[in-house]
Amino acid sequence: MKKLVIVGIFFALIFTMIVPESYGQTRRKKKKYGGLATNIAIVAGSTAAGALIGRGRNGAMIGAGAGLLYASSRKGTKRRAYNSNYRRAAKIAGGSLLGAGTGAWIGGKTGMVVGGLAGAGATYLYTKNGNRYYRADNGRQFYVRNGKRYYVR
Repeated sequence: MKKLVIVGIFFALIFTMIVPESYGQTRRKKKKYGGLATNIAIVAGSTAAGALIGRGRNGAMIGAGAGLLYASSRKGTKRRAYNSNYRRAAKIAGGSLLGAGTGAWIGGKTGMVVGGLAGAGATYLYTKNGNRYYRADNGRQFYVRNGKRYYVR
């Protein structure tokens, strides 16, 4: 019995030496808005959910398009150092996928082509009129409309 207790204490000592130390004074700050990994998880999850809920490939396209549209429009994506042209291209790709999935669900292969073109065109027109934000030398954000600067905040 004594040997068993000594072996248990020995393993407890070894385990405490392996575990990294945790100090009470150091605190890691959690990001308020997630980044690229969160966007990938959103798109993957919506694709899987669409495939399960919808009819296989068509549902997966609808889910992927909706997830890509949402992920590229999130506040976390806007706060990252992404180029606005990249976000716009991601939105257009999401609209194209959403339209293609809906068209394939309704009208087969030709419906998929027509729906994809319609979704891409509609998303392109929707994102064309948005504001492009720039950063001035003093650090303030602004956008330009009709040749005039409008400062944000």
